Amino acid sequence: MPTATQFFGRPLDRISTRYEARFFGSLKTGNATFKRTEAGRMAAIDSLLVQRLTEAGSRIDELLDLGISSGTTTIELVNALRRSGQVPHVTATDRLIHAKLVKLPWGCRALVEPGGHVLQYDVLGAPIRPWRRRLDYVTGMAAIGNAAKRLLGPQVPDAAAGTPVALVTPHLARMKNVSLIEDDVTRLNPALIGRFDLIRAANLLNRHYFSAEDMTKAVANVRTYLRGPGAWLLVVRTLNAADHHGTLFRLTADDELEIVERYGAGSEVEALFTGKERPA
Repeated sequence: MPTATQFFGRPLDRISTRYEARFFGSLKTGNATFKRTEAGRMAAIDSLLVQRLTEAGSRIDELLDLGISSGTTTIELVNALRRSGQVPHVTATDRLIHAKLVKLPWGCRALVEPGGHVLQYDVLGAPIRPWRRRLDYVTGMAAIGNAAKRLLGPQVPDAAAGTPVALVTPHLARMKNVSLIEDDVTRLNPALIGRFDLIRAANLLNRHYFSAEDMTKAVANVRTYLRGPGAWLLVVRTLNAADHHGTLFRLTADDELEIVERYGAGSEVEALFTGKERPA
């Protein structure tokens, strides 16, 4: 597991998907989710989506990818679209994108969310997770982590502003025609309304993430971000490595979301988008 200093200071051509996975897989955010996204996880769905777009003769100028986590699958979707001749501008969102790498006493550092939640301690070049695994109590890492938190935690609020970093794969952060935005899908973002030809919400709109009330808000917000008739919406969840359950919708001239295709059992929130389930 690399430290944040090592990861963000590494040349781009030396950052492999495995190296990224080791780093992002160690970051537990303030809302108890992880930033890691498995490479290739959405490849089969990407292929089916591109096939549908090609068959329909749809041009995708603006793409919105919601809840990108580390952004690995965003790159893969963009590359799949580009291979089919589509070159969209991409808006990629997540609840947490921006963080700071701050200096602490004794030559230590911390990777910190804007709200102060510590994602990682760097103790003289050794990465220390602020959260615990069961194995940590066997290996002794729990004691080391607790000591780091006790000694360094109080220093974080008094640390200098720090160096801004983007908590996504550097390959995405440096891509052209990509905008990274911190966004809470349950809060309407006026800057996104009516802009997008294609929206993807992958492993985001899940009922165990949101209360019924917040899910209703999220569904309503996502709907307003579609450009207009002919725009596409993909809502999908992956339970295991390749166990996809999702629904591909298209907006009709009557402002209804029509089901174009289901993957697996379909999206668990499909009925909310079609209006067949009464909102909370």
